[in-house]
Amino acid sequence: MKPNKLGWMLIVLFIMAPSVWAQDEDERLDGGYYSLIDRSTGQVVTMTARHLDPGDTYISADNREYRVEAIDGDRVLVEFLGEIELPAISEGASSYLTQLLAQDSNDGPIGLYHTHSAESYVPTSGTDSKETGDIFEVGKSFQQALEQLGLRVLRSDNNHNPHDGGAYIRSRRTVKELLQQGAVALFDIHRDAVPPEVYRTTINGEQMTKVRLVVGRQNPNRAANLEYAKRIKAVADKELPGIIEGIFHAKGNYNQDIGPRMMLLEMGAHTTSLEEAQKSAWAFARIIPAAAGFTPAARPEAARQLGGAGLRAVAWVLVLTLLAGIGFVALNVGSLEELKARLRGFFSREMVNALGLLRRRKRGEDDE
Repeated sequence: MKPNKLGWMLIVLFIMAPSVWAQDEDERLDGGYYSLIDRSTGQVVTMTARHLDPGDTYISADNREYRVEAIDGDRVLVEFLGEIELPAISEGASSYLTQLLAQDSNDGPIGLYHTHSAESYVPTSGTDSKETGDIFEVGKSFQQALEQLGLRVLRSDNNHNPHDGGAYIRSRRTVKELLQQGAVALFDIHRDAVPPEVYRTTINGEQMTKVRLVVGRQNPNRAANLEYAKRIKAVADKELPGIIEGIFHAKGNYNQDIGPRMMLLEMGAHTTSLEEAQKSAWAFARIIPAAAGFTPAARPEAARQLGGAGLRAVAWVLVLTLLAGIGFVALNVGSLEELKARLRGFFSREMVNALGLLRRRKRGEDDE
């Protein structure tokens, strides 16, 4: 293969990869849903309208981890892998009074948006989908609750309809807009499409919905975002036990390849009401300051727990950048021997820079 042809192939792969992943992510739109069945006991673990693949994993409310082994129609057979250990959360980092100290924080704003903009709640609107879905009202409640805690919030009203395989490509522009405005954590707010008992719960005497966290497997930030999801659950289990339905580590990337601290939230299902989801948004907001490290007590703890995963994410980005660099070099040489010589110089120079970046990042985390 000629060097310039190889170069174009590598560059196209580097640029197109996120878009290719995004088109493959979606949920069932036929009104059906999947039941996850423990293959050893035959018991239903949970239900979801999200498309799953073998290798996807699910962490239940009681911290039991399952892996998808096979899919047979609406039945998803899963294998129990064991109980996971969530990150340790100190009392000072998670207490509600400590969270109120976030009002004095200089952290960047939190970004909120809705990839599936038509999602609605049948008990409230009489339909599961409309042009401007009920899900925007859930986002407004979440925004108000976070702002009441003293956090800055950027909420996008961008509409990404229709609900199809291209929705994540369209919402990718919104993600970049929010990041350009300085957002340091992003939440893509959705609702599921399963029977109401999967999500409906009562906390402190209030009927509301549980929240499910979803992390994409097909992106370089998956380790960082999975640790972030576990930290959110760890804080929630201390402050509001029962509000987290579980964590899906599922196929797709959900635009989480763009950065860490990006999370997809399922706030109830189409069979629960908008009011229940709004109550959940107000309650769930209390988890975020400590989980994201926006309070003085939580900041060093979050940095330690999320830092290692963040370094792995940086490594992935460096790999992709090196591939693009190889492609660029290949485009500008005339022979295979010249390509080899240029690459030797490229790798010796860039690897020194990469190691320096990793060391500086590690020193910065240690200083925190």
